[in-house]
Amino acid sequence: MVEKETADPSFRKVRLACASLAVGVGLMTFIGWISDMPLLASVRANYIPMAPSTALCFSLIGSGLVLHVLRPGLRWIPRVLAAVVLVTAFAKFVEISGGYQFGIDAWFVRNPGKFGAVPTGRMAPMTALDFVFVASGLIALTTKRFASRACVAGAVATVISAVILVGYWYGTPLLYGGTIIPVALPTACGFFLCGVAIMAAAGDGAWPLSAFLGDATRALLLRAFVPIIIASALINGWVMAMLLEQPHSNPAVVSAMCALVFAALITWIISQVSRAVGGRIDRAEDARNQAQTALVLLNADLENRVQERTRELREKNNQMLDELRMARELQTALLPRSFPTVPPNVTDRESALRFLSLYFPTGDVSGDFFNVFPVGKNAVGTLICDVMGHGVRSALITSMIRGLVEEHSNAAADPGELLTQINRALTVIFKQAETTMFATCFYVVADVENGEFRFANAGHPCALHFRTGDQSAEKLQGNGRRGPAMGLFPEIHYTTVTKPMVEGDLVMLFTDGLFEVEGAAGELFSEEQLQDTVSRHASLNTEEFFKRVLDEIREFSQRESFDDDVCVVGLKVQHLQ
Repeated sequence: MVEKETADPSFRKVRLACASLAVGVGLMTFIGWISDMPLLASVRANYIPMAPSTALCFSLIGSGLVLHVLRPGLRWIPRVLAAVVLVTAFAKFVEISGGYQFGIDAWFVRNPGKFGAVPTGRMAPMTALDFVFVASGLIALTTKRFASRACVAGAVATVISAVILVGYWYGTPLLYGGTIIPVALPTACGFFLCGVAIMAAAGDGAWPLSAFLGDATRALLLRAFVPIIIASALINGWVMAMLLEQPHSNPAVVSAMCALVFAALITWIISQVSRAVGGRIDRAEDARNQAQTALVLLNADLENRVQERTRELREKNNQMLDELRMARELQTALLPRSFPTVPPNVTDRESALRFLSLYFPTGDVSGDFFNVFPVGKNAVGTLICDVMGHGVRSALITSMIRGLVEEHSNAAADPGELLTQINRALTVIFKQAETTMFATCFYVVADVENGEFRFANAGHPCALHFRTGDQSAEKLQGNGRRGPAMGLFPEIHYTTVTKPMVEGDLVMLFTDGLFEVEGAAGELFSEEQLQDTVSRHASLNTEEFFKRVLDEIREFSQRESFDDDVCVVGLKVQHLQ
């Protein structure tokens, strides 16, 4: 166990000094007995000297306390020393109560002299009792579980020694004149030193020191009143005793005078302490008022700051919403509003191909994108794209893809080559930006002159193809495999697949937001269900066809809106040239 230091470093000095003085008291007694100088063991000739066995016990206890301060890791040595003292004290009790003689004192003084009616060189019963407390306190100090109780043992030993010292001060040592061995003056001093050392070692967190120390008002009052009142009472008693010993003294007058002086002294003490405590309370109240005023000002300032910050955030939020609104308008403006005709410069009714589009973004901006553009005079390319994620990030990628389509328009007649070039450029951009993104894309060219559809797929849901007379729509796919999404693998080469075109053909391109719709029971509207829905309504005219498909999907989800961005492009072959 490593000793926990007290909050006040002076405690270490106090316990070390008291423990060292206790050892010195014991050594001084040994020197007095060995050199036949009894004054070293008794202080005055008319006082009984300290017994050598008592001096030995003080040396052991004091040494144990010094070791506890300087070498707290060697806790077993103080325990052994304290145990020896405890055994000696209990042996003394057995000698006194049972009449059995262990001869402990005889080891040091075989033929003791007399001090009145009692022998010298023998340990007093009160001394043995006090050694029980100081030895128990030392053992408790070295045991983590009982360390806080050591202060109580030290306090009891200190109080007992203080009572004995007061008896010596008044000139009436306890038990003098009887047959019981009294406690020597150096012994009382040694117990006082050991008790103080144990309390200091226990620390300011242990009772009763904890009641006197700290910043609490109770501790402040106790520190102020208790020492002064005790000292005043002792001085008052000593003065009365001295005056009553004078010849021709009147006890009543002496008692009255002492009472008045003591009352005046106590009154003065209380006024001084009240002023000190009251001043402290007043200062604390002033500090509290100042802190409260500062807190009110701080709250007012904080409220103003919060309001200002809220206003700034509201302005920034409005600015951001305006910018998003503008971005949405720009993104919508970039989508085709009119579609090319085949041949050019004819009306929609006269055109061989007719187009229709639906666009339902879930946010301010969308990651879905489509474009319809002429490829020569007799063909039209239709591109639909779905970028990973939502929001501004995805919308920026759609703008990049639109620019890449225009940049590589020379490959527009070959869907596989166009997607390959876009993928290669997109992968380089993502790598330079150190980001992981991808986009799925389906591109189909409706070539009226050659009567064929040419298409390529980059990880996108296959477009649905419905031919007049067929019972169901079919997926536009080549060997049944889709190419990977764009932006991941730069070396990928997408393949162009060709399929014949006949009059009345209907092709629908769409993003996955159209069929990844959750129903009331948590099930999803699958791609196969979408294919069945398209098959049932493909014979209707183009506008009615799309309306019926969307109505059926909304009925499934029981919601008007979609969870994801939805983009749909329809292509109807009205006639061939």
